[in-house]
This record gives sequence, C-alpha cells and structure tokens, in this order.
Amino acid sequence: MKYAFRDCLMSDFDFLFELKKQNFQCYVDKIWGWKDEEQKERLKQDLTEHLNHKHIIICNNIPIGVYALHITENGDCFINEISLLKDYQKKGIGTRILQEQLNENHNKKIRTILQVFKDNPARKLYEKLGFTIYNETETHYQMENKLF
Repeated sequence: MKYAFRDCLMSDFDFLFELKKQNFQCYVDKIWGWKDEEQKERLKQDLTEHLNHKHIIICNNIPIGVYALHITENGDCFINEISLLKDYQKKGIGTRILQEQLNENHNKKIRTILQVFKDNPARKLYEKLGFTIYNETETHYQMENKLF
C-alpha cells in the first residue's frame, strides 16, 4: 500500500482527535480515565507547541494517520508518535515508515528513541525492528534503537 506525507495543519485537529481516541483511549482510560474535553485541550496544546514535528500520513489522498518526530538536545531522533487508523493497521505501513526512518538514522549514526504504553502490542513491532527497553516509567517503556 502506497503512502505519502504532508505537513500537519491546525485544521487537522478533528482527524487527529478521532485518531488519538481510536488508538489510545483504551490505555489512557485504564490509567487516568479518558475525558474528551481534557484530551482535546492536551491535543490543542500539543499542536500549538509541536505542529512542525507532525506529518499526516496519506493514502489515496485520504488522511490515514500521523507521524511525528524531532531531534532531541542530545542528537537522538525521538519518534513522538506513529498512529494509523485501524483500517490501515497491520498492512505494513507503520513498519515501512519506521524501517525507512531507522535506515536514515543508521546512516547518520543517530540513535532512535520512542516510548510505548506498557500494554500496547506495538511494542512487539518495535522489538522486531531492533528496539530495546532502556528505561521505564509507571506507564511506558522507553525504547531505543542504536544499531549502527
């Protein structure tokens, strides 16, 4: 399945909120309790502060997900978010996006880091791609890939 990226815009808010709700409500609800209004405020703040890090993943001119990353003060590539609509999950898109990023980072000798909810099955994909846990919080595993 072919995909492309476009810059994220503030007008993508409704799409991003529904995507976040679809993919992360179950984790947030278990830990803190999901409240739509609170999550909308968090998303507004996130977009205000980090809009330039976010890219909308599109397929056939339809938004299907979001991919966000930035380079940290330490020079690491931090993948803030990779999230696809359920209908586009398990089709290899997320794997290809991550593999391409890892290849680029490996060529530049940059460590790639991310964090994942402890009970999120995406952790298995990250491990398959060479990520290992280097730290954990109460709710997340912090993972790194430094195979260069």
